[in-house]
Amino acid sequence: MAFLGQLSAKFQELKPQINSVVEQANKAKQNLVPVLNKCTQQLDTLGKILQVNANRQQSPIDLLPSITAFDPALENATFTLNYDETAQLIVRNMGSCLQIKYPEGANVDLTVSFLPEEEFHLDTVEFHWGTEPMNGSEHTVGGVGYAGEIHFIHRNLKYLNLDLASKQPNGVLALCVFLNESHDDNFNLISLNNVLSHVNYAGTESGLAGFKFSSLIPGAEKNKEFWVYEGSETIEPFRETVKWIVFRSAVPVSTSQLDKWRDLKRTSSEEEVEQKMVPIRTLQPPNGRIVRSSFRSVAQAELPCEQKNFTGTG
Repeated sequence: MAFLGQLSAKFQELKPQINSVVEQANKAKQNLVPVLNKCTQQLDTLGKILQVNANRQQSPIDLLPSITAFDPALENATFTLNYDETAQLIVRNMGSCLQIKYPEGANVDLTVSFLPEEEFHLDTVEFHWGTEPMNGSEHTVGGVGYAGEIHFIHRNLKYLNLDLASKQPNGVLALCVFLNESHDDNFNLISLNNVLSHVNYAGTESGLAGFKFSSLIPGAEKNKEFWVYEGSETIEPFRETVKWIVFRSAVPVSTSQLDKWRDLKRTSSEEEVEQKMVPIRTLQPPNGRIVRSSFRSVAQAELPCEQKNFTGTG
């Protein structure tokens, strides 16, 4: 009994300290609530991003011969370009790429011979690049990259705007042109580079009076060889309704022109730490997709029987 009395007395002596520890633990728990809530929100966001990236038709991809099949329907295809090269444009630093916004409208800017029932209007032109001559393209060819690539994003004129078109399986057509780093300036990029000082930071924009878009797409003698596949946007929100046409022929861009792009920031002017833009999304798995080509090459896959009568509308 004497022992129990001593134990009780000791407990009474320690009770204030125990209460203090419990109170501090409760306060700590309350302080952790907003932190835990924020972590939960970030995990939810990450989950959504991972879910998007796990979808079956994401871009860009590596154009490997083993997933590429020659499609006779693409052979000797023609592209008719009718861009308004005197239009007033807007150049934007998107943080994820450099973008030229083309005017809204219902003009037919592009038709393609193997898509005979479709007409397209140019919406945006997006520029992607890297830090070295072979690490700047988003798409690669057999594991080999280029200094950069340009995306000409078109809306199917069946839909009133790009947002509506991006929800339809035949809504968006993107032309992809590779960029080769060279010594001499590309004359057709000079007007764009002249306004880059106004779009140094993410979220900034500048006017641009006219631009020769067609000069950055391989001409009739060079655009016969290309790949076609079903994919997604390469910038958020990565919607999977883009039909890609990737030209085999590249156009030049000088090192000095690229260096001006490489100085652009992915951060806004308000942020304390500046970060340079690296507008390249990582390669995505093909997930069983077959890439069609307009030309034959070695080690190609066989075009599935159900896809041999390709019209491109699917």
